[in-house]
Amino acid sequence: MDFHYIYTRLNVENFPACKAFYRDVLGLPVQFEDDMDEYVEFKTGGTRLSLFNREKLTDYVSRSEPLSYDAHSARVVISFEVSNMDEAIAHLEKHGVELVSQPTNFPDQGFVSACFRDPDGNLVELEQMTDVVIS
Repeated sequence: MDFHYIYTRLNVENFPACKAFYRDVLGLPVQFEDDMDEYVEFKTGGTRLSLFNREKLTDYVSRSEPLSYDAHSARVVISFEVSNMDEAIAHLEKHGVELVSQPTNFPDQGFVSACFRDPDGNLVELEQMTDVVIS
């Protein structure tokens, strides 16, 4: 049996704000959208990122299954690689996005990381690749 990872879906509370954020602020191109069902897929490279209005999730998941959401959860982190961390942060700040963690260098792992939250509270990470430094 082969499993092929195809996309990550965020079940969001504020679909219009999240859709605008990923499309307009992060600049992800829309691959497919269905505004009536409040579902959208974005092109992100080899996989897709999709958003779905969480109120409609009960149409697809048994109502006996408990659904809970924590606005400050870090169970899932969406990570984007950027070529220039300073430019990416300046772009986000221009759009009113506040960092929840300032750029941190991980020289032994070869990247610099910073995090922010989308309009629904999902944790999003930026990574800028660097040279690995072994001490």
